[in-house]
Amino acid sequence: MATQHHASVADPLDRTWPWAGPEFTGRGSPRPAFAPPPARIGRFRPIRQLATGGMADIYTAMSEREDGAAEVVALKCIRPHLETIVQARTMFTHEAHLLSAFDHPAIVRPVDVSAAETEGHFAMELIHGRGLGEIIHRAEKIGLRLPMRLAAAIVIAIADGLQHIHDRIVDRIALDVVHCDVCPANVMIAYDGAIKLVDFGVATSRWRRVDGRVLPHGGTVAYMSPEQCRGEPLGRTSDVYSLGIVLWELMTWQHLYKNLPHEQIIARVARGAVPRPSTFGAEIPAELEDIIMCATHAVPSRRFSNSAAIADALRQLVSAEDPAALEMWMRLLFH
Repeated sequence: MATQHHASVADPLDRTWPWAGPEFTGRGSPRPAFAPPPARIGRFRPIRQLATGGMADIYTAMSEREDGAAEVVALKCIRPHLETIVQARTMFTHEAHLLSAFDHPAIVRPVDVSAAETEGHFAMELIHGRGLGEIIHRAEKIGLRLPMRLAAAIVIAIADGLQHIHDRIVDRIALDVVHCDVCPANVMIAYDGAIKLVDFGVATSRWRRVDGRVLPHGGTVAYMSPEQCRGEPLGRTSDVYSLGIVLWELMTWQHLYKNLPHEQIIARVARGAVPRPSTFGAEIPAELEDIIMCATHAVPSRRFSNSAAIADALRQLVSAEDPAALEMWMRLLFH
């Protein structure tokens, strides 16, 4: 199971967004309750726990370097009961190695991955913001809806990030990365409007192949491509499909498989029949609906061939991305 991300709120050591925390007194939701963190993890001093999942825990932590410099980071640690499980350690180390191979503003930035293999932890930039899933939930709760232009901007940014990881070459060898878990929980929106794709814990690449017939692909079932759900080999168009489902939900403002049992979701995803947004009352341009339907086509070869094509198509329909507008939206939701 992929790590479930609760967005990192403003840290007591960072006053950049004083209106957002650290303890919410306005309309924002409070932090989830976790046990006190360990006193030290390697050279890091945990401050508080941010998230937990099936494979790892994530902490806000202070780095302590030999040169005396310090930085507040997000520290990801493999869960203790998995430390001796070879498959879990392999996946954890693989994520750290992948992050170190990327360099894109829409991909979470690694800070220190040197201890991933030996000590079971690595550090990433601390994203001061919220997960897209939490943003949607908060907006629904107070009767708001993400404007089409901002929703498209989020998808464009993630599409750009996906194109980067799909095209990544290291030592003249294509990595053939597939994220495998593009979903709202793994899209972070910073309070300043920055957009980041996170959690490569179940990603596949040339460094880690998965035979879906023997070992099921990880990921969030409701956002899986049909071929991922069926355990078939995956390519970049699998991530295209998942991003298309995110776009579908942002434009309809509904969950595609809401209130369905897990088994029924799997069956529907495997069939690959995604309804047109207009049948759910979405008032969007026909061109936008065509983009969604192309991205979520059941047959991989009938989808956009890459994520850049989605971004280009959306840019032709909406105005230029505006981080300031997204920052204002975040302020409106969580002030």
